[in-house]
Amino acid sequence: MTATTRVDSSYQPQYESIATKLVEFIQQTRLQPGDRLPTEQRLAEQLGVSRAVVREAVKMLTASGYVRTRRGSGIYVNDKSRPFAAAAIEFSMPVDPEHVRELFEFRSLQETLTSQLATERITLSELRALEKSVNLNRQAAEAGDWNLFLETDNAFHYGIAEAAHNPFLLETVATVMRLQRWAIKMATGGAPGSLLTSADQHDAIFVALKNGTPEATINAMKTHIESVFQAYQHDVRRRLREDIPEE
Repeated sequence: MTATTRVDSSYQPQYESIATKLVEFIQQTRLQPGDRLPTEQRLAEQLGVSRAVVREAVKMLTASGYVRTRRGSGIYVNDKSRPFAAAAIEFSMPVDPEHVRELFEFRSLQETLTSQLATERITLSELRALEKSVNLNRQAAEAGDWNLFLETDNAFHYGIAEAAHNPFLLETVATVMRLQRWAIKMATGGAPGSLLTSADQHDAIFVALKNGTPEATINAMKTHIESVFQAYQHDVRRRLREDIPEE
């Protein structure tokens, strides 16, 4: 299929909106590096969400360098935020295009290795679960259901990472995908490209993985991530053109 499915650019996962509110809380209360935030339970009560949602938001802020956690102690404002964190979390600032490019580059290297290991190590039950994610992802793309597409897209990529049987890769894949989605949403206001194109690429990755051909799986994964990056660049250029006032 070649038709482009439009997505709802207003959609934002709940943990992202909670992460934004946590940043606003830190700024409004003038917390300084090293200061401690309320507990996850207290934050959940104050924000009216579940503790699990707060935990995901904290993971995102931790991965981006905005906060840090101490086991058994709590959540603290980080004192050494990385450059990407400042651009990715501070919504009043533009996302640095170079950081986004580097993030895509890292994700490509990371997920191609992950898909290679998954091709070599995946179990039959994991293969069946992955096939279910691919089928649901296709249905979501054809229906233009962005919420379901995002959910099944996560399940697909996380499923491959789980099949690699390396917990460090699994955690890194999840972290990088969260950061990438946030950066893309800030830069473009939505999701780049076509859901149907992504679904086609997921199919190609799955077929290669199912056939047990690591090189084909690597190439299919690399094509997929590069395609998303190209769609992101296209959307950024389009928005820039729209923002240039006519003389």
